[in-house]
Amino acid sequence: MNTDIEKLGVVGQVIVDKFNLSISPDTPVYVGLHNRIHMENRHEEIYSKYADCLGDIIQSPDYVGVHPNDSSLEYYKNFGDTVIHVKLAVRPTKNGVYFARTVYEINEVSLNSYIRKGRVKAV
Repeated sequence: MNTDIEKLGVVGQVIVDKFNLSISPDTPVYVGLHNRIHMENRHEEIYSKYADCLGDIIQSPDYVGVHPNDSSLEYYKNFGDTVIHVKLAVRPTKNGVYFARTVYEINEVSLNSYIRKGRVKAV
């Protein structure tokens, strides 16, 4: 694997089961240099706050979802702020390799809306 690529963690069995995913548990999730540059360019302040936490978000999320349009995985983690959650979107390549693509902060209202709609579940 390219040295510009870092393994952040794996897609856990619980997540595969909760969403009936057609991937193997322990499928690796990576972040590449270009992914990091994209996150930094598009969400500089948020990325700078959470760049060192991406692996933690993958390995111990509070919530996980599947985006309805592109089937990307969405990992949500709260870092102590009761109204702000960090969302890390993970998408597979055409070859089925999963990469962290972007990072956002979302508020409690948005997260609760996703939960009510059933597209996000607690893990």
